[in-house]
This record gives sequence, C-alpha cells and structure tokens, in this order.
Amino acid sequence: MRRSPSRASRKWSSNPSVRPNPATDMQGNRSARAVIKAWQRETQHLFRLICKLERATAVGDVNALHDLRVAIRRLRVLLRALEKPLARTNAKRVAKRWQQFTRELSPLRDVDVWRNLLQALSAATPAFRRRVLGRLDGKHDNRASLLASRIWSQLKRDTHTLLATEIPMIFTAATQPDRVLGKAWEEAITRTAQLARSHQLAQPDVAHKVRIACRRARYLAEFFALVARHGKTQRAWLKTAQRYQAAQAALGQTHDTDTLLEFLHTQRLRLPAKLRAALVKRRNQGLVQFRRARKNLR
Repeated sequence: MRRSPSRASRKWSSNPSVRPNPATDMQGNRSARAVIKAWQRETQHLFRLICKLERATAVGDVNALHDLRVAIRRLRVLLRALEKPLARTNAKRVAKRWQQFTRELSPLRDVDVWRNLLQALSAATPAFRRRVLGRLDGKHDNRASLLASRIWSQLKRDTHTLLATEIPMIFTAATQPDRVLGKAWEEAITRTAQLARSHQLAQPDVAHKVRIACRRARYLAEFFALVARHGKTQRAWLKTAQRYQAAQAALGQTHDTDTLLEFLHTQRLRLPAKLRAALVKRRNQGLVQFRRARKNLR
C-alpha cells in the first residue's frame, strides 16, 4: 500500500501553484516514453560532461572541479530516483561508487572554497591569511592522481556500459518511470520538510543534511521541467527548483563556514577576535536566509 504524504509534506504542498504534481504532469504510456527518453538523454549528457571536465579538473581548474562534482551529483540523483525499476542493472552499485568518488574530491573543493572565503573577509588580517593559506597550500592535492587512477577509469567504463547497454535493454513504459519518479519527488520534499523543521537546525550536521535534501529536490524539479508537456508547467517546475536552490545556497554559506572553522580548529590556529565574529556572523546569516527561503517552499 502506498504511504500517504506526511503532514509536513502536505503542508508544504498545499498550494498547487507553488508545487507542480508529477502524478498529474506525467500520465500514461506516452508520457512514460517521454520520461524514458528525457532521462536517458539527461544521464548521457551528464556522463559526457563528467568526461569532458576530467582534463581541466586534473590540472587544477577550480571551476572545472566544481562543475564535475555537480554533474556527478545530478547523475547520482537520477540513478537513485529509478533504483527499483533498474534493480536488474548495476545502477545502484554505480551510483554508490560515484558517491564514494565525490567524497574523495570533497577535501579539494573545500580548500578552494576556504581560500576564496579568507580572501573575501576583510577581518582576516594579511598575516593570518598568509599562515592559513600556507597550511592550505601544503595540503596534498591528489586530484591528478585520482583522475588517472584505475578506479576512475573502471568507473567510467562501467557507467558507459550501464547507460549505453544495460538500461536500454530493460527500460520500457512497463517500468512506470513516471510513477517511480513521482514517488521519489514526494519522498524528497517530505524529507526536506521534516529536516527543515528540526529544532537542531543550527547544528552543523543537521544543517548539512537539510542542504543535501534541498539539493536532491532541486535536481528532481529541474528534471521534471525537462519533461513538462506545457510551458506553464515547465515554468512552475523551474520556479520550484529555484526555491529549493535558494534554500540550498543559504545553507551552503553556513556549511562552508562550518568546515573552515573546523579546519582552523584542527590546525590549532588562534583566530583573531574580529575574524571569529565575522565567521560566526556569516554562518548565522546563512541560517537566517534559509529560514526565509524555507517559507517560500510551502
């Protein structure tokens, strides 16, 4: 029996003009076939983008690293959303391996973010900034070796086989991808609603979980915009995605500050009082912005 949406989910979705409904936007075999084509086209595009960004990332391009991680996350969201219909393939295992790989890349992205953050904060004195940047420059940058590794090469081969051979053999309208994606959407917004109302939102690990949930909902909404049959529906999905993106970005500011504070603590660097105050203010501003953005999700 299909579970009914939680109370939090119903509250957030009470206004149909705010949140389109996959159950009504995608109906019938014709729609299922359109969903299949859009899903395959998008996952193949993301995989090509990942491969294209490999070289620039390996030589230290900051923007390429960011775009690479985003493409991997988008691919993972789409693979996970159709996990059950694709159970006979390696989709679940491949998605898990991509998750593990992005974790390897996360410390590299953190260093790039912290460097930019310190440069932007006027409260960071030149002397303190030089000390921290010296520690950051001394951290092992293994992006080139990661992207030249056997693990990376095998992961690309397995992903290509999955998208080009395994999935097309079983992916038909009978798998009901429209209904499965609709359920994935309901689960995503329900989880976001539950986490966002937590009284422990100010805790770094909770805020990070909410950010991840918002990001997943955003990526799904952007996919639904691709398969929308009418311009009005497409615009509604894009607006929904923008709302989740705003919430995600607000918590991203908090998360980046949290990870920098943690790094400075592990390095046993004494923060100047003004810099600590500036970082705490920046972190709290992110939480305030999220609470404002959260209201627009209802």
